[in-house]
Amino acid sequence: MAPLPPTPNSHRHRPSTSYRSTWPSALLTTIAMVATSCLSARAVGHESEPVPLVIVERSIIQDQGGWQVDYRLRHEGPTEINAAPAEIQAKVEGWVSNSRIANHAVPRMSSLSVSGQAGWSGSGDVITSADENQRCRERLVLQIWAGNEPDSPLFTAAKPSAESSERPLSIAPGAVIRVRLRLEHLHSLYGDYDPLLSQRTVELHLGSAVLRDLVPMEREQYLALPKSTWPSPPEDRLDTRHFISAPDSLHLEAHVTGNEAYKFADRPVRYGTKMRLKYWYLIASGTEGGCRVRITQYKETSTFKILYEAAQEERLTKVGRWTKVERTFQTDREATSLALEFRINDPNDTRIGEVWIDDVSLEPVLASPAGP
Repeated sequence: MAPLPPTPNSHRHRPSTSYRSTWPSALLTTIAMVATSCLSARAVGHESEPVPLVIVERSIIQDQGGWQVDYRLRHEGPTEINAAPAEIQAKVEGWVSNSRIANHAVPRMSSLSVSGQAGWSGSGDVITSADENQRCRERLVLQIWAGNEPDSPLFTAAKPSAESSERPLSIAPGAVIRVRLRLEHLHSLYGDYDPLLSQRTVELHLGSAVLRDLVPMEREQYLALPKSTWPSPPEDRLDTRHFISAPDSLHLEAHVTGNEAYKFADRPVRYGTKMRLKYWYLIASGTEGGCRVRITQYKETSTFKILYEAAQEERLTKVGRWTKVERTFQTDREATSLALEFRINDPNDTRIGEVWIDDVSLEPVLASPAGP
């Protein structure tokens, strides 16, 4: 059989004992330079791989209706990290819920991001609504301290400045820095008292240094309540002649215009909470009409609303001796604050009488802890 004719490219497959490039030398030089550049780029890329930050200490604290996570982090990389504010970023994500709140009974995604360019804080919607009273948002705030300095954060949203927006963060090998992440529940009614519960993923970038963490926040640490009390009445409304607790008491005088009544400042309250109001009163003999006490509740959100159905009024009738009053009531399910007023009840406008009030207190009635 006659051999097959060679194909046009069959000479490329023939073995040869020598090879001589026909490419121009200038092209070979360019290829060598590109190869060297690629190797250098790969080396640089290797050096800039993320350096993990080691958690030395972590604390998770409920702050009323929010959370605060404090870290002490150590840089264990071989070289110093220099991160410009634009290279400092934090991201916190999780499916959040709270069974006490109807709208939060079903978990909803919360995704929050912060960067140095955005002013060290960022907000995001959890529940979107045209009604501001139904809308729910969260805010993430980032603070960073160098070393263990307690009161001088290098980067913070609390006191933004031109310096903090341009100042780089430097972390030497082995150095420890402090980082704080605050999660604030922004809801007109529930935000101050009901934290959003979940496990959160945390990703923090400080230049080439990275922290990845899973933060448990599934349980409330305590029942959040308002941190406020009524201040003492002004001195011109106090009388040192009569009191239960020295040295004085609140004094109502029917014959002095403006002194026939006293209204304590509006005070924040937790919605739907059982409260106990206590006080002592003394009505002077001959006072016309006695005295009355009134509790008014408000809903102060994006608008101001008096909750008329939640108002309570009571007459004080014992005359001539100190009498103690203790009563419990429930704050309205939409209440955010309340006011307490004492007034001489003078329907005939005789303007005769005096009343003294002392030891006024308003406290929540909390259920006893379960168990023995």
